Amino acid sequence: MRKEEFKKLLQEYGDAVITYRSPNSNKVKYNVCTIDFNNDYIKEKNNRAKEGDSTVLMFCWDTDAYRLMDPENVTSVVPLSSILKNE
Repeated sequence: MRKEEFKKLLQEYGDAVITYRSPNSNKVKYNVCTIDFNNDYIKEKNNRAKEGDSTVLMFCWDTDAYRLMDPENVTSVVPLSSILKNE
């Protein structure tokens, strides 16, 4: 997936379940993430990571931390609201 396409989906969905293939173990994994940092809880978290040319900075609710994701490893992006049936 391209970075622009990935960020557009994340902006549209708000919170999303992101399935990706780990570059280290080659296993399929997932995180529940957002790129909307306009939240007091997220603002209080420390972040040293910086978004690069090929990575996207996200906050992952399930790990309670910021992380960088390479969109090329992403296999699917599903809105959390559709899983929780909050559409």
